[in-house]
Amino acid sequence: MAKNSICHLEIMTKDTKKASDFYAALFGWEMNSYMGDEYVMFKPDAAPGGGISKSADFTPGSGIVFYVEVDDIDAYLKKVVELGGKEKIRKTQIPNIGWYGQFTDPDGNIIGLFSD
Repeated sequence: MAKNSICHLEIMTKDTKKASDFYAALFGWEMNSYMGDEYVMFKPDAAPGGGISKSADFTPGSGIVFYVEVDDIDAYLKKVVELGGKEKIRKTQIPNIGWYGQFTDPDGNIIGLFSD
């Protein structure tokens, strides 16, 4: 996958079981809850795939986060701040998968960064 491409989507919910059942039935997506009921991965026929993430403070209508694959998460988070955004989650390891971070743009939208 080319760097700076959208590589992952997240759908926020208060109930991962209900949401994953809904999307599996609607689109036929393969679901994998190997990370527990806090996070269920979904895999469509073509990339990108994503996850359904449990969030206690989820507000309906504000529930999709996409991830951009980058080569240096720390550098991009620094640039976000320089451009008027805010770091939300610093570079964090996802065991056996890679690294991620999140930021909010100047309008408050949450965007994720990923690096393997």
